[in-house]
Amino acid sequence: MAIIDKSNPFPAKIKERSLLNKLGSTKQTYHIVLDIKGSGLSFKPGDSIAVIPQNDAVRVQEALRTLNANPEDPIVDPRSNQTMTMGDYLTYKVNLTRLPAFAPLLPRFYSVASSANAHPDEIHLLVGLLPDGVASPFLCQTAQINETPVPIYLQPAHSFFLPQNLETHIIMIGPGTGIAPFRAFMQERLHTQSPGKNWLFFGERNRASDFFYEDFWTALTVDNRLKLDLAFSRDQEEKLYVQHQMYQQSKELWDWIQEGAHIYVCGDKERMAKDVDATLQKIAQEQGNLTPDDARVFVRGLRTQKRYLLDVY
Repeated sequence: MAIIDKSNPFPAKIKERSLLNKLGSTKQTYHIVLDIKGSGLSFKPGDSIAVIPQNDAVRVQEALRTLNANPEDPIVDPRSNQTMTMGDYLTYKVNLTRLPAFAPLLPRFYSVASSANAHPDEIHLLVGLLPDGVASPFLCQTAQINETPVPIYLQPAHSFFLPQNLETHIIMIGPGTGIAPFRAFMQERLHTQSPGKNWLFFGERNRASDFFYEDFWTALTVDNRLKLDLAFSRDQEEKLYVQHQMYQQSKELWDWIQEGAHIYVCGDKERMAKDVDATLQKIAQEQGNLTPDDARVFVRGLRTQKRYLLDVY
C-alpha cells in the first residue's frame, strides 16, 4: 500500500457534517466525519490530520477576472515545476485570500476528535467556520457530502498523547474547538477501560448554544467517568474562563497533580494557554506553599516529565 503523506494524500470523503451550535449562537462550528476506508491510516488520540483545501469556485472566477485570464491557459507552478491550467492552479495551489501575493495554499491541521477503536474507518473533526479562511469553508460549506475528495495525511503527535499507565489521572483543558482531542481521549479511555480518573475543563460563549458534544460529556459524568467543569463566558455579567474554574478547584486540582495526574491543554496559544500556565503556578504557590520562583520551576518540571502537554496554536 502506498504511503500516505503530503506528496501523496488520501482522498477522503465527507460522510457526515452537522452544525453543533444551536439557535442564538454567534459562531458556526461543525462536526465533520471523514470516510477513510481503504486508506490504511493508523492514528492515535492526540494526532492531527492535515487537510489540503481548495478554493471555492466563486473566488477562482473572481481571481480569473482580476487577472484577465482564461481557466484553460497553461501555467507552470513555480513550486513543483508542473504545467497545469490556470483554473487548477488557482483552485488547488494558491491561497486566494492572500491576493495579490499568490501565497501557497498550505495544509490546515485539525486535531482528531475520535478514537480509531471507537470509530473504525472514520476520522472526526471539530471545525470552526472562518468565512475569510480557506480550509474551514472548504470543509464546512464547499465540499459536497460523499462526493468531493478531501486530500488528507496524518500528522502524528510527538508530545501530546495519553499516558501509558491506564491508572494515571488526566486533566484536560480545552475551550472552544480545543475540546476536539479530548473527545478522542475519552473514547479511547472507555475502550481500554482505563481506571484512571478524568477531568475536563471546557469553555465557550453560551451554554445553551455552544456546548459541543454536550450529550457525550453529560453521559460520562452520569456514569462517574468524568469530572466536568464548565466556563461559559457570556452567561453572566462577569466573564468566566477555564482558568477561573481551575482556580476555584485549586485544592482538588493540586491533589490530582500530587497523585501523578497528567495535564493537557489544547487551544489558543496567545492568551488561554498563558493564563492556564499562570493559574497552575498560582495554585502551586498557594496549595504547595511554594515561592513564585519555586512554583515556576515546579510547573516547568511537569513539562520536563511529560506530565504537562500542550497542543496550542
